[in-house]
Amino acid sequence: MEENRIQLSVLDIESKYVVSPDETTYGNKNLVTWGMDNQLPVLYHNCYNKSATLKAIIDGTINYVLGDDIVLDDTAAYWREKVNRTGLTMRQLVSKMAFNLNVYGGIAIQAIFNKLGQVVELFPLDFGRCRTNEDGTKIYYAKKWTKYQTKSQEFDRFDPKNINKDNPTQIFYYKNDTTNSVYPLPPYAGALYDVLTEIECAKYSLNTVARGFSAKYVFNFPEANNLTDEQKDGIEEAIKNKFCGSENETNFMLYWKNEDGSGIEVTKIESDETPERYIAIKDNARTNIFVAMRTTPLLMGLVNGISTGWATQEFSDSFKLFQKTVIKPQQDVIVEALEKITGAKNGIHILPFEITFEG
Repeated sequence: MEENRIQLSVLDIESKYVVSPDETTYGNKNLVTWGMDNQLPVLYHNCYNKSATLKAIIDGTINYVLGDDIVLDDTAAYWREKVNRTGLTMRQLVSKMAFNLNVYGGIAIQAIFNKLGQVVELFPLDFGRCRTNEDGTKIYYAKKWTKYQTKSQEFDRFDPKNINKDNPTQIFYYKNDTTNSVYPLPPYAGALYDVLTEIECAKYSLNTVARGFSAKYVFNFPEANNLTDEQKDGIEEAIKNKFCGSENETNFMLYWKNEDGSGIEVTKIESDETPERYIAIKDNARTNIFVAMRTTPLLMGLVNGISTGWATQEFSDSFKLFQKTVIKPQQDVIVEALEKITGAKNGIHILPFEITFEG
């Protein structure tokens, strides 16, 4: 006698996959892939775009890094109006550098030389579109990478003492020192799963409003062994069309039971504390993201209520610590990179962002 089996079909359940940080060398150029299928930077960029907390922190950090002004001394006067033929300003260049540093953990700048060996133009590159060889002497750029991308532009890593006259352009390439891997980790790497959790929780909220994330009804179908797969699909579609219209959004589960029965049974699932649990999970993920980025909601303007004198003092203390431990190091990396590329030693200064409190 065949064992009774229960087959479960749940509508609107989406599987997610996380790109792993694998690095693989291939080809005669010894090009190193960045993550599984060479797609890890895509995950990082999606995290920035889809996580409200991470995006707010990164955008806020960039504003802090830009400071009150960028001052160029006479040694860097050439770059005061623009840094390339498109009219990009030094402030805009610094903003893009800070973006890449916070989203990917690195910076890539294309430097164009004149016949005298002087850098005359600077073009910020999307760091996520750059790859390198094992020893870091060659940089490869492509708008879209596949698992084994070969159609990419090849550049020498920045070295003004060794310029190729036939191709007078090089890439200044910087990655943070938080890993011994070929490619860097972004500042939020320790909270990557928390970022992904927040994204999924946001989708849960949308599904709750739009159509119900959790199944509210169970349809029990007896003698399902007499039904073909096509008939089961037809039943699912009919129920969905009948009860899940735009004005009556709901969700359900179908149990296909091979045992005998008197007829179809419809059971309503009682509500549970799922929404509260998701809120707690989301709040915990949000807290971990702030910890990884070494900042607080207060510094990002994400505090509800009216500030008091105590909150003002808390903000002042937090701001000074954030400025010293996060912002100043990033500014130093950017300024040192620009001075190395342009040769304007001690000629580029970012005036720190200052906040004055009255009273």
